[in-house]
Amino acid sequence: MRYKMIVSYDGAYFHGFQRQKGYNSVQETLEQIFSHILKTEVVVKSAGRTDAGVHAYGQVIHFDSEQLIPPSNFKKISNKLLFPHIYIKDVKCVNTEFHSRVSAISKEYHYLVDIGEFCPLKSNYRHYFHNRIDIDKIKEAMSYIEGTHDFKSFSKNHVIKNTVRTIESFKLDVDGTLLTFKIVGTGFMYNMVRIIVALMLKVGEGKFEPTYIKKVLDGKDRALAPYVAPANGLYLYKVNYDKDYDI
Repeated sequence: MRYKMIVSYDGAYFHGFQRQKGYNSVQETLEQIFSHILKTEVVVKSAGRTDAGVHAYGQVIHFDSEQLIPPSNFKKISNKLLFPHIYIKDVKCVNTEFHSRVSAISKEYHYLVDIGEFCPLKSNYRHYFHNRIDIDKIKEAMSYIEGTHDFKSFSKNHVIKNTVRTIESFKLDVDGTLLTFKIVGTGFMYNMVRIIVALMLKVGEGKFEPTYIKKVLDGKDRALAPYVAPANGLYLYKVNYDKDYDI
C-alpha cells in the first residue's frame, strides 16, 4: 500500500526536512511516528528537501506499508502524535505509479518579506527588511525571471550540469507592510528561490536597475548574484501533479 500525504510544518523547529545524523529533521520525525503507528519500519520520500528554517504549507510525501489504516483514521492518529509543529493535512491511498518527487510537474513557493515594524513573535516566519524599497522596480525586475532560462547564476550547487529551468509565474502581493513573493516553476535548484528574492530586494533598494536581472541570467555566473535571503521567509506552498493517482 502506498500512502500519499500533504504535510505542513514549522521549519523553525527542524534542521531541514532531510534526515541528518545528530539533528532534528522533519523526515526523521515523520518516520518515527509512522513506524510506531504501523508497527513496521517506514521510509518517507518527499517532493522536495527544504532547508533548516524553511516552512511548508503543502509538502507532499509518500511511503509504502503492508499495513492498511483508513486514511481519515491515519490522519487523526498521526496529528495527535505529531502535534504541534507538524500537521498532516490530507491522507490518501494511491497506486505505486505515484512518486511525490518524480510525479510532480511544478512547485509553488512563497517568500514573505515585512517592511514594517519588527515583531519578535513573527521573526521566525518572515524576513524583516527595513531598507528603502521601490515596489515598481521590483515588479519590473521580476518579469525577467518568468519563462525558460539558464539559472546557473541563481544556484549554489556547482555539481548540476543542466541549470535550465522554467518559471511559470512570479507574482508579488502587497498587503500593508507584508510582501509575498509567489513563484511557480517546473523545478528549483538549491537556494534558487532565496537567491532570486534576495536579488529582487537589491533591485528594490536601488543597488541595481531591473535590467540587471537579464545581465545575471546571461552571465551564468554565481558571482553576479552572491546574495541569499534568509530561510525563515520561505514556504513550500504547493506541489502540483497532472493527474490523480487514487486507487
